[in-house]
Amino acid sequence: MKVIRRAVQAGLVVMVAVSAAFAQSLGDARKAMDAEQYQQAKTILKKLIASQPAAGENYFFLGNVYLKTDYRDSAKATYSKGVSASAEYPLNYVGLGTLDLLAKNQASAKSNFDKAISLTKKKDNSAYLYIGKAYTLAKDYTTALANLEKAKAINEKDAEVYLFMGDAYIGDKKNSEAYSAYRTAFDMDKNLLRAKIELGKSVRRSKAFKESADEFNAILASNANYAPAYRELAETYYEWAKDQPNEYNARIKQALEYYGKYMDNTDRSLDSRMRYADFLVLAGEYKALEQEAQQMAQSGQSNPRIYRYLGYAAFENGHFAESVKALKDFISKVEPERVIAQDYFYLGRAELKSEDTSGVSTLAKAVSIDSAYAEPLSELAKEQFTAKKYDLAAKLYELAVSNESSKTVIYDNFYLGMAYYFDYAGKDAATQKSRKDILVKADSAFSYVVQKSPTTPDSYLYRARVNRLLDDDQNSKGLMVPFYEKYVEVLSAKPETMADPRYKKNLAEAYNNIGAYYMRTNHGKAKEYFSKTIALDPGNTYAAEALKSLSN
Repeated sequence: MKVIRRAVQAGLVVMVAVSAAFAQSLGDARKAMDAEQYQQAKTILKKLIASQPAAGENYFFLGNVYLKTDYRDSAKATYSKGVSASAEYPLNYVGLGTLDLLAKNQASAKSNFDKAISLTKKKDNSAYLYIGKAYTLAKDYTTALANLEKAKAINEKDAEVYLFMGDAYIGDKKNSEAYSAYRTAFDMDKNLLRAKIELGKSVRRSKAFKESADEFNAILASNANYAPAYRELAETYYEWAKDQPNEYNARIKQALEYYGKYMDNTDRSLDSRMRYADFLVLAGEYKALEQEAQQMAQSGQSNPRIYRYLGYAAFENGHFAESVKALKDFISKVEPERVIAQDYFYLGRAELKSEDTSGVSTLAKAVSIDSAYAEPLSELAKEQFTAKKYDLAAKLYELAVSNESSKTVIYDNFYLGMAYYFDYAGKDAATQKSRKDILVKADSAFSYVVQKSPTTPDSYLYRARVNRLLDDDQNSKGLMVPFYEKYVEVLSAKPETMADPRYKKNLAEAYNNIGAYYMRTNHGKAKEYFSKTIALDPGNTYAAEALKSLSN
């Protein structure tokens, strides 16, 4: 300092002062990012770029803000400008590689990562650190941890290494390892509040809600303006409400109050409001969500996710046409990889509610992305079945049964067969003659039920009915007979069902149809079955006439 004070050149003094301000300002930007004050962070970083256009790290952190807030095009543009401004600064290549990974462009990602590593000094672990984070974002946790181990080998006292390791372990569902990593990170750096946040979230996963809330309140005791702690308190009270339904209303109210404090302690930017919207989706507060989404849409700010929220909320509030429009707007405005199964699930249902049958193909997209969406289609298919829209019901049941691990797959296959059967029955004679394939599909569905639940009688009954229609009336091969016989066998094993009027009627149907087949080949057996019908139903005219004919 003595040398500086004695320096004659005023320019040297100015340069040192500017350098100190720059370092502090970058630190402020990173603190704002950590506190989820993204608009403030962007403002600081843009000013830094304007005053220090050759400093590559300003571009990198601004790119990270854009990436974090889901503006990938802006992130890419910013990282690219960083490369142009400072080609020797490595981390902007990592930023570009991260975007490549998210776009599933592995080769380009590796090229950018390799470039970053080649430019990084041996004692600098930052390239491996952020490459590890990139693979965590891309859900490749093994590669993420491999890179983070390299970062750790270079500097094992870097708390952020352990923080990022915790994130990768959480993604890989290794909760114990994650907790240990977050604990190490916080022990190394008590100012690393996100590590403390993650510890509280780990406690919450074990349903220790009070203890989790205590962790977040401890953070606020030392930093009352740390917004993420309020958000996590909101999440904790939401999960606590779900876990204890008798306290649901009070705890949901508390959760929403904490989310209000989260908003108060961020910059109420569009990004913060979208986090609030995410929470409203989670909490099922769709009236509030629709209002919030409409306000965001009218604000003139342009993140496409707003249309997702509008679409979800409009559907849940019964505004189906608005839901269709909003979700189609969202899908048209974003990259294909950003459209998730839930988007198609909402859009498909909204289309069907709007009497647009293309909703079936939209729902098929949801199932193709995530097979778990097959199961809830069961109820939707049942609605169409009850409304006697059998063709539409069959198409929805086809999607429902595509996931064989679904809890309702046997039930759904049964109704799939029924939908095919009644769809065929409702067609005119000419169409029936050319569409026997519908009956083949019905038979396949009932066959599945028989295999998985061999004691379910109605599956044999409907399989018999289907095969009766598949057979040649003029030259019957008796395709229905073994299924009617099996129906009788299964019912006979449950004597209590024999007194049920519905079963008595169906048994008479089985006996009569078997008897009718044997009238052509075995009169003795025919008489036996028609006699069983009369014993069950003395007034059955068909059986009586058949016996009379056989006696002549």
